[in-house]
Amino acid sequence: MQRVIIRASYVLDRFCRYTAVGFLVVMLIMILIQVVARYLFKSTPVWTEEAARYCMIWGGLLGATVSFRADFDPRLFHTPESSARWKIGVAAWIRSLCVLVFLGPVFYHSYAFLIRTWQRTSEALGISIMWVVFVVPVTIAVILFHNLAKLIRSWHGSA
Repeated sequence: MQRVIIRASYVLDRFCRYTAVGFLVVMLIMILIQVVARYLFKSTPVWTEEAARYCMIWGGLLGATVSFRADFDPRLFHTPESSARWKIGVAAWIRSLCVLVFLGPVFYHSYAFLIRTWQRTSEALGISIMWVVFVVPVTIAVILFHNLAKLIRSWHGSA
């Protein structure tokens, strides 16, 4: 079961990585369309600005999950890598608890947040804002799953 969770964390990380890059590429294409339309045609399509903004949100938050799994996220202290196994395990438990305390309430209230944004629509694209902010609970769920996999790796010494 432990290997399955660790492997699933790896697969989920790859999916988030490629999806984040895809959103950022689409964002760059939207910005390019804006620049070309503004300077060549003197008129920009309104939807490109919104699409670029929403792609930036999704790409950035999915990129945060990749950063968390790769240990490039900001933190107060680094887990000792050359200490005794029990020290590494305790440090991982403390870090996991901090992640849970920080992200748990946000995840808990995400449902109400999504419901509040369901009726709001974007001006240019006409889509529900809920689809834009849906990335928040998705990001938190992925980070919590990666956190579980890191905890398992720290206690069992798996890579």
